[in-house]
Amino acid sequence: MIGKRLSHLLKYGRLRWLGKPLYEGLIAAELAWIRWRERESLSFAPTPLVDGNLTAIVKTFERPKTLRRLIDSIRRCYPNLRVIVADDSKTPSFFEGMQTIALPYDSGVSLGRQRALEAVETPYVLLLDDDFIFYRETKLEEALQRMEKNRQIDIMGGEVVNLPSFKALEYKNAGLHPTESRSLIAPGTLIDGMPVYDKVPNFYIARTERLRLVGWDPRIKRLDHADFFTRAKGVLLTVMNKELKVLHAQTPHNRAYMQKRHDIQQDRTVLRMKYYLGRL
Repeated sequence: MIGKRLSHLLKYGRLRWLGKPLYEGLIAAELAWIRWRERESLSFAPTPLVDGNLTAIVKTFERPKTLRRLIDSIRRCYPNLRVIVADDSKTPSFFEGMQTIALPYDSGVSLGRQRALEAVETPYVLLLDDDFIFYRETKLEEALQRMEKNRQIDIMGGEVVNLPSFKALEYKNAGLHPTESRSLIAPGTLIDGMPVYDKVPNFYIARTERLRLVGWDPRIKRLDHADFFTRAKGVLLTVMNKELKVLHAQTPHNRAYMQKRHDIQQDRTVLRMKYYLGRL
């Protein structure tokens, strides 16, 4: 309890003046250490599956430095990976090495992801948040090989490693909204060593045409995660691959961004109408 309270004070409360430099300094030091370790270990061997079959889609909003950090990390690991960015910032970012879809201001994550997905021309798509960072454990080529081997899999989730703690959330029993749909295969069933889950992090590889069967509800601007996987249940087969990882460095001290991020009343109203009012 004390740890959570102190963390809140450092991120959002009276100790924010101290928390911001501590947090950002620690993240910078960790990333510098990771890049130093990768100088010898990163392999730039050909990645034909990635280069010819995969497109990364990123939704971003008012975080150009964070987006640039992601793009730089992608280019370090996968120089030829296609990247499509949906940006609903006041001033959208246009960086070398990515395609930008500029959207009306604050259109929301769902509309952005939907527009980016519509622009994908490869058989596979990789969903990313803009505060992710690729590193040596972001093994896309190996993951795609397993997707090719196991044609029944529609979505392969990966592990999101949160900085500065280097811990990842467990999605085995992650919650969905009420639904009558049943999983295509019982959760926990192993496919090529990977357990079936109903919900995985917003870091996954999917078959493009299968993903389009579900898509995103443009009315939901922030709280899209559980809504997407609730609607995907019974339609798409999802597994969790804990050998596929990405780093996650959030921006809790970006006040302008966080103010918008926490503006979720409209989403709650939409979700209540979709899933709960008819059950009262």
